[in-house]
Amino acid sequence: MSKQVLFAAFAFLSLTACVHSVSNLPEYGKVPEFTMTDSTGQVFHSHVLAGKVWIADFIYTNCPAECPMMTSKMHSIAKQLIGLQDVQLVSISVDPARDTPPVLQEFARRYDAPTEQWTFLTGTPETIHQVAFLTFHVGDVIGKIEHSTKFVLVDKRGHIRGYYSSFSADGIPTMLKDMNALRSEN
Repeated sequence: MSKQVLFAAFAFLSLTACVHSVSNLPEYGKVPEFTMTDSTGQVFHSHVLAGKVWIADFIYTNCPAECPMMTSKMHSIAKQLIGLQDVQLVSISVDPARDTPPVLQEFARRYDAPTEQWTFLTGTPETIHQVAFLTFHVGDVIGKIEHSTKFVLVDKRGHIRGYYSSFSADGIPTMLKDMNALRSEN
């Protein structure tokens, strides 16, 4: 076999592998539009996420263990994504009564955030219930505060494409690989 044929075969397999991995990602539903408040006190409309791949997590600032660890891992992810205009990180509080914008801002600053790519959000209990419980199925604020330790990957069209453990060794690397595949998707 000539080098050109081998190169063409390798290129074809590489391209189809990327397409294949995106097509194999499940779709868990579309995220409806929502409006919340960011940690600076500004109104945040979800339409700013349109056309971007985004990673969401659900936290609260008084969480004793998991949330600081998850936020630390999100900080590590944020450092890897600096300059990528088509990727956004969103941390949503599931404790709106205590996590006011100033409280979220103070918490975010511990992790060199917020940034243009990483937003911390709060909202009404009804909005958070809609987003966390009814849409992402990762937590709730009605009755008692609860949340998942998973990161959630959303594609450019606003479709949930994956849930990834923030504590398993392969969770974040797999999520970042899938994120890059979604970035190349039209």
